[in-house]
Amino acid sequence: MIEAGQEPRARTPREELPDDPVEISRAAMLRKKVIPMYVGSGLATPHGRSDGIQRPVLAFAIYGEGIPIEHTNERAGLIFLLLTPSRSARLQIRLIANINGLFKSEYVSERLRKAQTPEAVIEAIHAGQQVALD
Repeated sequence: MIEAGQEPRARTPREELPDDPVEISRAAMLRKKVIPMYVGSGLATPHGRSDGIQRPVLAFAIYGEGIPIEHTNERAGLIFLLLTPSRSARLQIRLIANINGLFKSEYVSERLRKAQTPEAVIEAIHAGQQVALD
């Protein structure tokens, strides 16, 4: 499922990337061998660790038709690409759990699928955090 990790990176201007594009792909592919990136229900969370960043970085992409998932008939339409500093292993696990927890609410996943702006994505995430607290 490398496409999910490559596409958001490919669309981001180089100067806005937190690390070298090759390093981003390498980090995500190494993690894929340890932890699956496809969560289910159309959500994928490619993630990796990098020595080249000081704080977590999260990118979000929506794929209308979805990206084919290896060895299944499913497709991922919502992609969260997470990079964390190499020294922050526990942080990465907590952030992935938080992202996955957002999708326990169909309301949140539907809002994310319909989001047209970065602000709408952030609002949907905030709504999901509130739902999780209630």
